[in-house]
Amino acid sequence: MIRNATFSDIPQIVLLLEECFGRTHYAKSGLGGIDRQEAKRLLTTAVHRHGHKQGGGTFIQVSETGGAIEGLIVGTLARVYSIGDRLMATDLFWIASDRVSPADPYKLMKNMIDWAWSSPDVIEVTCGTTAIIQDPEAAGRMLDRLGMKRYGVIWRGERE
Repeated sequence: MIRNATFSDIPQIVLLLEECFGRTHYAKSGLGGIDRQEAKRLLTTAVHRHGHKQGGGTFIQVSETGGAIEGLIVGTLARVYSIGDRLMATDLFWIASDRVSPADPYKLMKNMIDWAWSSPDVIEVTCGTTAIIQDPEAAGRMLDRLGMKRYGVIWRGERE
């Protein structure tokens, strides 16, 4: 079941974030971990601003199966390039456990994109696929089905 996140979901969401963070190169290399207090602060703000359609507005939904949160999307609205007079939307988190209902990640992203386009000031929606998503290529195919187009490439350097 897909639903809007609530404040009472935050402890379960943090556990899901920790589980999914374990898949990242940061966790695997020991370069970093999760700051639980910062995660809770960010999630509290996201729940508080959920559905707002101006800069700083957020969108936060979860996928729940049998009372357990197995998927999450958090989207945000910001000024284009931080200085524009219009808004862009992007996902901060789009994650799912191995136990998520198979169609739910698609539904989470679709709902976030629909929310973004409901703001008359939004001129762009960007979403990414990285290693935190178990199969970035499959996630990319989902974004293709949602009408998104590949745009650019992410480059990264890592501290030795």
